[in-house]
Amino acid sequence: GQFQQKGIFGVQSEGDVDVNYTYVTEYFADGTSYELRVPSYNLIGTYTGLPAGVMISPRVAPPVFGLGLLEAISDNSILANQDIYDADGDGISGKANYVWNIQKQKKTIGKFGWKAGAPSLIQQIAAAYNQDMGITNFLFPTESSYGQSQYDNLNDDVELSDSLLYAVTYYMQTLSVPAKRNINDPQVKEGKKLFTEANCISCHKPMMRTGTNVAFSHVSNQMIFPFTDLLLHDMGPALSDNRPDNLANGNEWRTPPLWGIGLTEIVNGHSNFLHDGRARTLMEAIMWHGGEAESSKQYVRNLAASKRNSLIKYLQSL
Repeated sequence: GQFQQKGIFGVQSEGDVDVNYTYVTEYFADGTSYELRVPSYNLIGTYTGLPAGVMISPRVAPPVFGLGLLEAISDNSILANQDIYDADGDGISGKANYVWNIQKQKKTIGKFGWKAGAPSLIQQIAAAYNQDMGITNFLFPTESSYGQSQYDNLNDDVELSDSLLYAVTYYMQTLSVPAKRNINDPQVKEGKKLFTEANCISCHKPMMRTGTNVAFSHVSNQMIFPFTDLLLHDMGPALSDNRPDNLANGNEWRTPPLWGIGLTEIVNGHSNFLHDGRARTLMEAIMWHGGEAESSKQYVRNLAASKRNSLIKYLQSL
């Protein structure tokens, strides 16, 4: 599931990744140019031949705050925004992903990951322990190298205690969202208006309400502002990874939450956006939008420079 560029002492890694970019110059309606970088990925130095038809989907790790609030959104609230066949004719046809829930032993709505491939936080975290670090646990008891030459053929007990997995899950569920900033700035207010007029709110829904959870009052029955609908949307061929994930096809991605996005550069030390970090600025990320978001992108393309700046200023306030 995950290409391992590193290995433990004495074990060869699976190989390395070669990333190359080509650059495309495009223009806003006022003649101002902007540049998009188009990535290509190749697996190199692999320890063995790659299987036929191998699919590659580069992913940047998303922020981890506010996940407990997203998990607390009810299935009914998510499905209320679903419009698979675009019945209202607005060009937006979001759909929920249904994925295998290990604990419930059935398919349930996916909420986490770039293609909503994980149904719960504990399963997302357990998968990360297993795939990112090779640490087995009760949800993923099989070594990530199983079936390959690096597999040690030992029938070990799981390496992560249940109590630690639950503790990490609790921590992630209660990690709070950063507050908005500069909300009274006139430019931010104008940007908010433009965000609505561009119809960005069709997918990046500003408000959601969490369900009632008497056992977990931290996240119960709260009005939250995540700027997502947690649904899959077709973002067009330019952003496609050509790799399906349950009900998600190559063109479809879960709407990423925007809360806290304005702190990306301050906290993470970079300004790389989208699923593979190809966008170096928020404006580049907008101009990569296609598919269901094509009309919103064109709206932004036609804005005057001052209004484009206001829109970015608004995103930076979130």
